[in-house]
Amino acid sequence: MARTEREHPLGEESGLIRQVFRIAWPAALEALLIGVVDLVDMAMVSSLKLSAVSAVGVTSQPKRILLMFTLALNVAAAAWVSRRIGAGEKREANHCMHQFLWVSTLMALLLYAFGFLLAAPLMRLSGANSETLKDAVDYFRILVIGQVPQAISLTINACLRAEGKTRVTLLTNTAANVVNLIFNYFLIQGNYGFPRLAIKGAAIATSLGSFAALAISLYSVRKGNGGILYLDLKQEPLKLDFSLLKGAWGIAFSAFHEQFFQRLGVFMFARIAASLGTVEFAIYQFVMNLANLQGYTYDGFASAATVLTGQSLGMKAPERAQRAGKYAVWMGYGTAFAIALGFALFRSPILAIFAKGDSYVIQHGGVLLLFVAAGCIPCSGSSVYAGILRGAGDTKAVARITLWVVAILRPIAAWLFCYPMKLYQVGIWTAFTLAHTLRWICLYLHWRKGTWKQIKL
Repeated sequence: MARTEREHPLGEESGLIRQVFRIAWPAALEALLIGVVDLVDMAMVSSLKLSAVSAVGVTSQPKRILLMFTLALNVAAAAWVSRRIGAGEKREANHCMHQFLWVSTLMALLLYAFGFLLAAPLMRLSGANSETLKDAVDYFRILVIGQVPQAISLTINACLRAEGKTRVTLLTNTAANVVNLIFNYFLIQGNYGFPRLAIKGAAIATSLGSFAALAISLYSVRKGNGGILYLDLKQEPLKLDFSLLKGAWGIAFSAFHEQFFQRLGVFMFARIAASLGTVEFAIYQFVMNLANLQGYTYDGFASAATVLTGQSLGMKAPERAQRAGKYAVWMGYGTAFAIALGFALFRSPILAIFAKGDSYVIQHGGVLLLFVAAGCIPCSGSSVYAGILRGAGDTKAVARITLWVVAILRPIAAWLFCYPMKLYQVGIWTAFTLAHTLRWICLYLHWRKGTWKQIKL
């Protein structure tokens, strides 16, 4: 096996490292841009009032809970498409993309209709109070309209990443983010003759960005684009292949459990923070957006690990998959160290962007950001190891670890540190760092066992 892998042009170590980097950097930059735009979005909303920041924060968990169905489906899509491409089965890879795209579209229409109709109870459940409920409902109802094209675009992009086309997905999300920021500027404060729509304007801008992303994603998979994957409604009519979807169900179902446990854990975590009051929850939102920013960056290396693991296993080259995963992990560690250093050294100037001169927010948020910095390397490791296991189709292990660490242990630790131990925000972020470290260790130990190499798709 070693000799066969070495004979493959991508089997040489230098070639494999270059391929990991070639796939990872656009995906990491794409994720970083998404995180940066989230921060800029939050800064623009914070120009209204702190209660507006809290209202947007309240919508984030219901939005992500609805999105987790699409993300779970996309894990299965990436695993199946990358495995077929690695095996040289181009027509089958294209068929898989069409099937996952049909399911994604139908599912999004149903889920976001549900979200629109039940916006008010969802916001109350998420922690909205009398001060934030109206703004949160208005924002969320507009937002879910744009979530349908976003879901479709995300599925197309997941398949393109499985082909290794991370530059295309970078372009898609960059364009969407530019549209979002431009219309944020126009609509939040009513610049250049546009109406001042405040928090509604921010939601409209986000939705317009999602429609722009869908347009570019569809263009990227047009017939004759020169790639393996392309839309062809004549050869692939809107008809579900239940035998294929049944085979993918196990991966998608376990990935859904992972997403569910992740969202449940974060939801309970956010509820504890929301119970501290509007100002404290606004600080939590600022710090959590920065924490998400570094997490998004590691997702780029996780994407490279997912793609190369799936393609390598499709080639019947499990040792190549293991080496590619190691390189992605170490690239992630290097990036995490740089981010941690930046957070530690420049925490006050970073928070000053959002705090608008509020010394309390800058001082207390700066302390909390040190906990985020301490968790950067564990967060990176857990993200990339999870990406490797997803690429192999071993989503059950990721879901199981996420259940125990994120959905059970982290909220319990956050509550104990916050209230009985009276550490409040410091307690919440201590639990955050400890949970990332524990998940990192658990995923590494499972990856080291190597059982993921034997999974058949």
